[in-house]
Amino acid sequence: MTDLRDRAVVGVLCAALLTLAGCGDEASAPPPTSSSPSTAVDEEQAYAEVKKVDTKFRAHDQDEPLTADTTWASDAFRKQFNDDVAKREEQGLTRKGSTKVTGIHPSESKPEAPGGWDLSIFVCSTSTVRLYDKDGKDMTGDPSNPGQPLPPGPRDNVHLMSFTTPDDGKTWQLDKMHLIPNKYVEETPCAKN
Repeated sequence: MTDLRDRAVVGVLCAALLTLAGCGDEASAPPPTSSSPSTAVDEEQAYAEVKKVDTKFRAHDQDEPLTADTTWASDAFRKQFNDDVAKREEQGLTRKGSTKVTGIHPSESKPEAPGGWDLSIFVCSTSTVRLYDKDGKDMTGDPSNPGQPLPPGPRDNVHLMSFTTPDDGKTWQLDKMHLIPNKYVEETPCAKN
């Protein structure tokens, strides 16, 4: 099965809007399945730590860049996030609305991944976030139908969030975030909520 993190299609407004942070990719492959943990205790502790990182991420103002001392984000994630914030500012777009997390589920644990342990989670959420231009016009694009406006009302989203550890599991950093396409949501644990 193709890994979601390796196949992504990004829409400018979609990336700026529908991800929880204003940055991320809509992937075009089915979600990955869980792999075997190194040890149950280690994996449980790691998932508990990445949930803490996710909480820090959500507490961050999504319209403010991440500073260089944001230890819970990798350099790659920080750059992508900051680029998305800058794009919205350049386009004169304002985000309005909120996101409520409705569930977090383990996805994959790869203790032997090249570069160090790689861990991912599915985050289920309901979002009312939309983008508006300077004149107050709704500019929200539909990630499932590029070039089309997003229908009004709240929507359910599923993101695959990937984390890495620079120190063998002592601390974790958010590294990548992908919006799961609607056609694959049924294959995620979020569909069972």
